[in-house]
Amino acid sequence: MMLTRISFLLATATLCTALHAAQPDFLPGVRRVVFLGDSITYSGQYIEYLEAYALSRFPERHIQFLNLGLPSETVSGLSEPGHAGGQFPRPGLHERLARVLVQTKPDLIVACYGMNDGIYYPFGEERFLKFQDGIRRLRIQAEAVGAKVLHITPPAFDPLPLKGKTLPAGRDEYRQPFEGYNEVLDRYSDWMLAQRAQGWDVVDLHGPMNRHLAEHREQDPAYRLAGDGVHINATGHWLIARQLLLQLGAPVEVNTMADANVMLSAYPRGAELLRLVQQRQRLLKDAWLNAVGHQRPGMNKGMPLVEAEVQASELDARIRALDAPFPGKKTSWNGFDRYDFFVDGKPVLVVAPQQPAPGKPWVWHGEFFGHKPAPDIALLGKGFHVVYMSVPDMLGCPEAVAHWNSFHKELTENHGLAKKAALVGLSRGGLYCYNWAAANPAKVACIYADAPVCDFKSWPGGKGKGKGSPRDWQLVLDRYHFKSEAEAIAFEKNPVDSLALLASAKVPLLHVYGDADDVVPWDENTGLVAERYRKLGGSITLIAKPGVGHHPHGLDDSTPIVDFILKHSSVLH
Repeated sequence: MMLTRISFLLATATLCTALHAAQPDFLPGVRRVVFLGDSITYSGQYIEYLEAYALSRFPERHIQFLNLGLPSETVSGLSEPGHAGGQFPRPGLHERLARVLVQTKPDLIVACYGMNDGIYYPFGEERFLKFQDGIRRLRIQAEAVGAKVLHITPPAFDPLPLKGKTLPAGRDEYRQPFEGYNEVLDRYSDWMLAQRAQGWDVVDLHGPMNRHLAEHREQDPAYRLAGDGVHINATGHWLIARQLLLQLGAPVEVNTMADANVMLSAYPRGAELLRLVQQRQRLLKDAWLNAVGHQRPGMNKGMPLVEAEVQASELDARIRALDAPFPGKKTSWNGFDRYDFFVDGKPVLVVAPQQPAPGKPWVWHGEFFGHKPAPDIALLGKGFHVVYMSVPDMLGCPEAVAHWNSFHKELTENHGLAKKAALVGLSRGGLYCYNWAAANPAKVACIYADAPVCDFKSWPGGKGKGKGSPRDWQLVLDRYHFKSEAEAIAFEKNPVDSLALLASAKVPLLHVYGDADDVVPWDENTGLVAERYRKLGGSITLIAKPGVGHHPHGLDDSTPIVDFILKHSSVLH
């Protein structure tokens, strides 16, 4: 069957992990999908949801989703007396089908008919045979041009919103719907589902929509999907999209999603993506209907197809830009893509893994990006992003923390990185990491600090055992806006003073240090952090390097560093 070959397969267990993950091919060989149906298809929300799903999960594919649904249309060619107040009979698909196939050249047709085909009358064998014949003719003509067909059983007809406006059985003519019309559609749906045994690909919408209504009516007797019993709302369209996605191999989690917004919530710019897809779909459908031609009066003419496609191409470029991993200049760093751009007026860089790990974990350097890169290279190979914001000479001051806040927001909200980052603080980078972490403990997965500055009185102040740095001490006074050196010495918000919130948030720490460090003495920095953090109930691991000074940083074998970050960074972050 075709659906064993065509799939939207998601290879991972959760929707979040599926984004850009390695997966089997998506709709192999399918370049263009054409949707045929009546006013529900013309309305098109379910098509918009499907396209947004495909673009958010398979951006590398350039599949066109063309909506050629036509309000009032039947596949049977039937029309009830007095349709549309006697203004015009229902148009039939087969009047225009040949033109649709020639002009659109579809690889796959998705057809949703049945709602109008019983013309809102009680069940009649002749009408039923007309419907069956129309469906078979559609399949024959599609096969003749090499297109596959995927059928959708008709939506449910709901008489509840039409109370007092439906008619009972036994009439010769029905200018208002038969009150039991949904039972007619039951039989149409059952027949379509039975054709699966003949190799047809059929998505069941009718049954799930009936069950959805029944289940919700138990809680709310007035619940409805269609104000007029036919034309479904956004929830109804999501039910169609969801059934299609499940049939086409989307993970079972899709079945628990209440609407398309939930479906797109794992995509960093899902709402914007859907908005642009809607603009493009609504632009093209009238243009295509006008270009193909039809016999239904009262339709929007739409702009000429050539002009519409130019505007659609511009929208497509905007859609594709949403999926660009990061803006700015792209270069290579140790075999991985590096992007340099600006956030909050400051230079930033992001090194992207070839395949992001579930949840998009990341490593954030306080300073000295690229020094001793072995852990970064190993973590990139594990699917981590590695990032750095250049705010030199700020030494972790409040202004630097504010810039970091902007960078975190950019990476998490616009690029989908994990809410919690693994912080890496080498030397003075410890001031940046710990000060930002103290202000944002819920956004920190773990901290790896290497010979870190944890008290600026020790370095650059030189007020203890260390050598100090007069230039950098002056920077501390300037950047923190201290009025005097005495005020700086009395400051009680150094990292060694700001550990309580990190301990409460259970942020694990790893410190690597040389016990002969005379620049950033370990006992005034790492040692004091360890003593206080443990008293607060926090977890800290210490790796001492006997006889080593401030340099070299890192470990000859970086496995403990890599393992620490891997252990404490996960999809849950």
